[in-house]
Formats: sequence, structure tokens, C-alpha cells
Amino acid sequence: MESGEIETNERRVPETLEDAYELRDVSATPEEWNYYQEHVYRLRGKEYRSRGIRTDLSVGRREWRRASALRAEDAGAHRTWWGRLLGRRK
Repeated sequence: MESGEIETNERRVPETLEDAYELRDVSATPEEWNYYQEHVYRLRGKEYRSRGIRTDLSVGRREWRRASALRAEDAGAHRTWWGRLLGRRK
């Protein structure tokens, strides 16, 4: 094992969101990145709950804004395969 490389059994459990971001960003492997990203999700959810933010609503709003932006950007490019095949509905 090279210096600076972390073994699977030596992974840290980050206590703060900042630690989780830092560890995720310096990850050496995709598996390690995924491990720390799960901690980012968990800690961010914990922070949202402590502020009284309902995460199900915030996720829904974020997805709705993303979908709206995609539709506004280029409605034709994001149609389903059957929509492209059959053409536009009137």
C-alpha cells in the first residue's frame, strides 16, 4: 500500500459535513468516493432536519426546477423515444 492511500477497513467516519466533503474530494477510488458521498447525504439530511427543513419537499422543488429548466432549454431534445418517433402531439 502506498503512502496516503486508505484501506477499506481504515475509512474514517466523518463527524461534520465539511469533513465528509473533504474526505470525499480526496478519495482515491470510486468505492471510497461513494462511501463518503453517503456520509455527505446523511449529514446534510441531519443538518436540514435540525433547521426544520423537510427534505422531501426540498428535493421535490429541486427536481421540479431542474425539469423545468431542461424543458425551457430545449424541449425537443429531451422528449421520450416514442415522442421523437411519433412526432409532436397537437
